[in-house]
Order: sequence, then structure tokens, then C-alpha cells
Amino acid sequence: MKTAGLYIDFPFCIARCAFCAFHIEGFRSQWAEKYLDALKKEMDHYAGQPEYSDYAIKTIYLGGGTPSLYEAETLSQLLSHCRNLFYVTPEAEITLEVHPATVNLENLSILYQGGVNRLSIGIQSFSDAYLKLLGRHHTVDQAKTAYVLARKAGFKNIALDLIFGLPEQSLRNWEETLEEALSLSPEHLSIYALSIEEGTLFGRKANEGSLCLPSEDETIQFYETARSILESRGYIQYEISNFSKKGYACRHNRLYWDREEILGFGLASHTYFKDEHRVNTHQIPTYIEMLSKNKLPVSLVEKTTPTERQMDKIIFGLRKTEGIPATWVEPDKTLRETTTQLIAQGWLKQSDRQIQLTPAGMLMADEVAMAYL
Repeated sequence: MKTAGLYIDFPFCIARCAFCAFHIEGFRSQWAEKYLDALKKEMDHYAGQPEYSDYAIKTIYLGGGTPSLYEAETLSQLLSHCRNLFYVTPEAEITLEVHPATVNLENLSILYQGGVNRLSIGIQSFSDAYLKLLGRHHTVDQAKTAYVLARKAGFKNIALDLIFGLPEQSLRNWEETLEEALSLSPEHLSIYALSIEEGTLFGRKANEGSLCLPSEDETIQFYETARSILESRGYIQYEISNFSKKGYACRHNRLYWDREEILGFGLASHTYFKDEHRVNTHQIPTYIEMLSKNKLPVSLVEKTTPTERQMDKIIFGLRKTEGIPATWVEPDKTLRETTTQLIAQGWLKQSDRQIQLTPAGMLMADEVAMAYL
């Protein structure tokens, strides 16, 4: 049986973080209920199509936004709706993104009993000062409490998200953040360099010159320090920004890097299915209105060629530490020459018929992708 993953987007947050450029709104009950109804209608449409009926769903990812702003019973019912519509494998990985300020033992227990078996907690920092600067609306104590309560509720697969390269951040502060995270012993850690996006609070401050960011060399040092510390504690780096204990790599994220098929539901979600890439509208009123009229809220449809799909597999596959088979580039002269040049630059290496990013190449992954493109 063919397999696929489901991504379900929830575009509501407590407030917009200083670095966030995603399509999100403040949580309002009226909008949230209408959005959920529209979400179910979209899922119903796809489940009724013959081309999706012979797929087994092996991952479900509830992201956003902050899906944990919804009642736990509501999210559990939505998962039951998924199971009624699609064949969800018994061992499916079901991830929920949570904000520390939105969870307690009661709702975490309901979520666990409702089928969520993996939590991704957006902690970002173990410094109250930085959490305030980032606009996170939670404290370090709340983050730690959320983690402890998740364990009490039964969760055995917990991921934490952290950001480095923050304004005026020192290497020592970043090391302390990592040590705080490791003291909790999560199964998975994602580390991301702060990205300054246009239209965000940080973007405006950067344009004004009032944001003092670490230098590029310092940011590289933060990343290399994290890699060294996490490896020494038994965490396996399986992708540029992702580390896990053995057996706990995020299966849903691997679907993207392996370019497997994913059905995306909700605002601004992406669907990758067979030879097509679809993107939903970024406007909540439009999304709700179109589905109320039994129309799909799709704003973009792209047909992809076999060459484009193969290029995607190369570029996204190289993000994984295992890399890609050399056979993926060998038949094409241009790809072979590009690979040879990148090896000479020290950004790629080849061994055991696999092509992989070097440590230096992981810092230049975007440039590697552009070289192939």
C-alpha cells in the first residue's frame, strides 16, 4: 500500500512573535470554530477522491500557529475524524505543536489518550529576558513545567525547539540554553539560527539599525558548539538543524526531505502529491468562504516534471546527514560537474557511493542548492 503524510495547519497564536513572518491571527473563538468547520470540509473533499483512497497515512502533523490553543477534546475529535476519513496506520507518528502557556496535565492527558504521540514544544530560549524580547508570552518556569507535565501525561517522544544567534547573545548564554534543554533529556532537539524577515518586529528594528545581532562568525560558532555538545550527549544529527536520540528522528519531516507525498490541509498549507504541488490561500476569510461554497481554497497549482522532482530530491536530500546516492547525479553531465566543483570547494564529500554535505557545507546549504539549480 502506498503511504503519505497529513499536515494540518492552525493559523492562530496568542500573539505574533518578534521574528515571525507566518500567516497567523490572534485566537478568537468565532473565527476558530468557523475555521475548524472549513478544515473538516477540506479534509472530507480529499478523502472522497478515489486517488487518495489507497494511501496509508503514516504521519500526521498538527502545526501552525498554535494548535494547542484549541480545546484538547476538539483536537482529539479532529484526529478521530482523520481516522474515519483515511486509513491511519496503527504505528503512525502524530505530532502536535504546543505553546508552553497553553497546556496543563488535564489537556495533555486528553491529547495523549486521543492519539497524539509526539509533542513539539516551542521553547526557543531558557532565558526569561530573551523570551520577553522574542515576544513568546511564556516564562522559563512555564516551559519546564509544560515538559514535566507532558511526561506525567504519558508522552515518550518530546521535541524542543531552540533559536540561536539572538540579539546580543553570547556563546556562554547559548551553551547554558543547551545545557538547560539537555537536563530535561528530550528525544529530539531542533536548533535554528534567528532569521530576520521583512514585515516582522525584528525586521523593522534591523532596518532602523537598533538590533545588535551576533556576527556571522559568532553565529557559526554557536552552531558548531551545538553540534559538538549534542553529539557528545548521544544526539544524532540527521538533518542540518535537527538532532535526536536513536530512533526518534521526526518521521513527518523526513517526508519533506525525501520528497514523499503529503496532503496539506488548512491555511497556506502545501500539498505534494504525485506530479503536483498545491498551495492553499493565505487569507482566513477566503479559506472559510470558499469551503462554505464547496470550493477548494487553492491559490496555486504547479505541475512538476520528472527532472524538477529529481532536482528537488537532490537538494532536499542533501539536507540530511546521510546525503543522497551518487547515482542520482551520475547520469547527468551538468550535475556531475556541479558535484565535482562542490567537492573541490569542500562543501560536499563522497564516500560509499553517497554524496553528503561536509560540516562546512552544512553552513552553506543554500549556496549548494543554488549551485545545483
